[in-house]
Amino acid sequence: MRSQGVYGRSLGDHFHLNDAPAIVTKTLKRSEVAVTHIKCRKPSLTSSIPTEDAYLVAYQIEDCIEHELWINGKGTGRLPFFGGQTSFYDLREDPMSFIGETSNCMMYYLPKSALDTIAEEHGKRFGELQMRSDKPADDPVIAALSATLMPAFANPEYASQLFLDHTTLAVANHIAHRYGSLHAITKAVTGGLTAKNEKRAKEIIEANITGEISLSDLAFQCGLSARHFARAFKQSVGVAPHHWLVMRRCERAKDLLQWSALTLADIALACGFADQSHFTRAFSRVVGISPGAWRRLS
Repeated sequence: MRSQGVYGRSLGDHFHLNDAPAIVTKTLKRSEVAVTHIKCRKPSLTSSIPTEDAYLVAYQIEDCIEHELWINGKGTGRLPFFGGQTSFYDLREDPMSFIGETSNCMMYYLPKSALDTIAEEHGKRFGELQMRSDKPADDPVIAALSATLMPAFANPEYASQLFLDHTTLAVANHIAHRYGSLHAITKAVTGGLTAKNEKRAKEIIEANITGEISLSDLAFQCGLSARHFARAFKQSVGVAPHHWLVMRRCERAKDLLQWSALTLADIALACGFADQSHFTRAFSRVVGISPGAWRRLS
């Protein structure tokens, strides 16, 4: 059986951390992609990571000024990282870091098999990421997607697995296309879901409206790859699967607001929201007014 990749507790051990929460998605065949929150609050020297055909891509949440990096045993000297920057590490090159003060970052684990899958879905071949470990990048797309994922570490109950799969997959695709050899896309999905698959996907989401369903599970039920399914669903329905799930939860909430005497807190839980505040934010965003205001007007 394949051992766990370099994320979560496995990655945290290399930073000598007791806690390293991770978000894992298995939406790509043959592979998994993960993002780990690494938060060091004292000086540390990372341990050597066993060689693997994979990359770590780090998005820096805060400045990490007192920092040094070694690649294949060769030091780069002082290499400060600033909040908002992204750095890239090839796990075949034995990257090691000395953190002289604090570090707060999100580290994406991207096996080459995952990037190969992304390439195959576009009729392309993946080569290597064209970035040096000692040259951090200012990437607004990674910054924006990371900011979207960040609250899920502190409040995992607010983030559905569909949302986590969709956003993590978006990061992997962006990195493959922006820094790999996939700039020219020669083949794209031209059609949406078949009527049968659209009906099937909606039925599955409806049946799991108060619980969890992953993007990979939905795609599997439709006989498609996760990426193909996500794009086809949006083309057919007009919104991404996790957005459609939220819309359906709000529709169910409308029925309960109008025809039941349940409190807003009870309706929130009955419709799959984490709590009343989560319900209010989502409902207001989708419907345009708060649940309480909608109930008074209905």
